[in-house]
Amino acid sequence: MIDFIRKTSRPLRALGRATVFFLKVFPMLPSRPVDWVTHPPLIERVQYPTTDGIAEGEIYRPSSPGRHPGILVCLGVVPFEVNHPQVPVLGRALARAGFAALLYWSPAMRDFRLDPKDINNIALAYQWLIEQPFVDASRSGLLGTCVGGSFALMAAAHPLIRQQVSFVSAYAPYSSLWTFSRDIASSTVDEQDGRRAWKVDSLTRKVFIHSLTAFLYPEESGYLCRTFLEGEELDDESSLSEDGKAVAALLSASSLSEAESALEHLPDQIRQAFSEISPLTYAEDLQAPLVVLLHDRGDQVIPIGETRRLCAALGQRPGLYFTEMQFSHLDPAKGKLPPLKLLREFSRFFGAVSRLFHHVVD
Repeated sequence: MIDFIRKTSRPLRALGRATVFFLKVFPMLPSRPVDWVTHPPLIERVQYPTTDGIAEGEIYRPSSPGRHPGILVCLGVVPFEVNHPQVPVLGRALARAGFAALLYWSPAMRDFRLDPKDINNIALAYQWLIEQPFVDASRSGLLGTCVGGSFALMAAAHPLIRQQVSFVSAYAPYSSLWTFSRDIASSTVDEQDGRRAWKVDSLTRKVFIHSLTAFLYPEESGYLCRTFLEGEELDDESSLSEDGKAVAALLSASSLSEAESALEHLPDQIRQAFSEISPLTYAEDLQAPLVVLLHDRGDQVIPIGETRRLCAALGQRPGLYFTEMQFSHLDPAKGKLPPLKLLREFSRFFGAVSRLFHHVVD
């Protein structure tokens, strides 16, 4: 009888947990009643392994006994510190909704760089998470936002964990660093009727420049960062190494053809890294039964075409869901939508994330 009741009530319990998460993750929504019917989460400072040694992070988990679905959250590149009040909002929302959430902060991304090493580190952190006594490994997965979503997808395909990932969700990921870099360098994006001009977000360009120049000698890296981020004049290109000249050519490209030519002439080390940190490289190895992707149509940080290409590569595989929205890079306030349109976009977001809860509620 108890099993029958749990089985028949599962859809309602999943809906309830999805509602708790939805109300708590958006600060502008009235969520005080949620606090009356849910317990405050436990927040623990923990240590987990990485390829560089032991890292520290925080787990947000329900205070109720038993084993809970685990979720590794890849926060990506964020323009604020780890103690910013927005950071624990997501952790608390997940915990109140029933997840044990480990927030993964990448030192490279906090330095505005994308590093292939993070794929291994995320996989190691996830393996550690699902081995905890309060986590049910069979109902666990990864969640990422922005470039963190791309790394969550790549880590989910890692040989260490790919058979132990029940779901992966990514909000506004890029699919390929090749196409993404082409768009950034040329300030254009693909549309159904051709390419159009794209006003590249300042954070996107900053990460692009820092990631490219990280492969150069520190003197050259600093020089090119000052040139292309601070406007210092590039007055002596002849003093650059061959690799430095190749990077400078891409950063100074003023058209699509120049960007494509510069990409073809990048040093082998950078070309290899581009492929290593492109989710399309790992599409065939992604085995998670549930893949939930979301992206804003007018996203200025990562163009929506990146997720569309990713969906096309993943094909008609079962368990793949893609939702297009009209927030502004996961921020409903920035879009300044009329109330009815805002309600519609909230409903789309709720429908997408509800799939995660229906998948993991036992």
